[in-house]
Amino acid sequence: MAFSWANTGDDPVLRISADRPVTIISDLHLGDGSRSDAFMGKDRLLMDLVDEVGRENGVLVINGDAIDLLQAHDLTPVLRAHGPLMRAIADLAGKTRVIYLTGNHDHDIRVYRDFLRWEVAGRLWIGEDISVQHGHQFDPFIGEDVKAASLMTRVHHGVERQFGVWLRIPLHDFYTLPNRLTFWLGYRLWRVTSARNRLLRLVGLTAVADRSQRYMDYWVRGEAGDPMTLTFPALAYGSTSGARAVVCGHAHMPGNFVENGVRYVNTGSWTFRQAQVTRLVDGEFTVKDRITGREYGSDLYRTALSGELQHLQFERWWRNEYLGWLRFRKGELKKSGLG
Repeated sequence: MAFSWANTGDDPVLRISADRPVTIISDLHLGDGSRSDAFMGKDRLLMDLVDEVGRENGVLVINGDAIDLLQAHDLTPVLRAHGPLMRAIADLAGKTRVIYLTGNHDHDIRVYRDFLRWEVAGRLWIGEDISVQHGHQFDPFIGEDVKAASLMTRVHHGVERQFGVWLRIPLHDFYTLPNRLTFWLGYRLWRVTSARNRLLRLVGLTAVADRSQRYMDYWVRGEAGDPMTLTFPALAYGSTSGARAVVCGHAHMPGNFVENGVRYVNTGSWTFRQAQVTRLVDGEFTVKDRITGREYGSDLYRTALSGELQHLQFERWWRNEYLGWLRFRKGELKKSGLG
């Protein structure tokens, strides 16, 4: 089956009332069931959640990046690996309501309509003042142009599949020799890129040089505690749109807090050892992990909210973190039980 990229900016905006419980999940990244499938076989756990939503006659909102066609290449292996789960969600759509908001890993939206009976939209408003969207719209290096951002993701998935390794951030959560080596090689590449940027500025191509600098700073901010740099653009959108709460996925970092009068909720993900669920009941949000029972507030966002990351640049981060011999400060602290 061939897929084509949809322009998420053209997807409709849905509005629903807040008169019944709403359960929001995102970033499942259901793949082909191989080792490079980051969902890691939590099908039964998610089916239990789907059953709970059905019993309470609630609404299930899947906030993007549920089916990772960039990893699986086709819908068929996803259905083969996760068939009972997909059927459970489709059955729920027939009983109550399942809304799917397109993310940056989502290809042709007709797949979701035709096969899974999900309502598909680009953004959802709950009541008058709760805005829900995947969040890549606030990502400065993806934005609405998801097609242009897909090539690097395909390469990334290909390397992970081929070598059977996870090359991910934050490094201290994936503190393996291959990932540490990847970071070291990335630094060497950045040294070459920095020299190139100096030449570009000398010949007047400042905009090209600035973009690569911004990308590395964006990347290191993600590593240091503000993945995809969504937090402040999302809060700004809340202020300008009149939303009292802005709900996003995309960053894979759960949170639930108020900043400058706007509530920011990040729905986390279901990749690796995570199974985060956001609930909206009687106007109140909770964000919890189904595996650990942990409830999230602002704790993971402390460095971003404190302003520590506003001027963080790649070179400064490297000097602080790299200890030599492929060792990194936060990873070593975590190994020793101090991180």
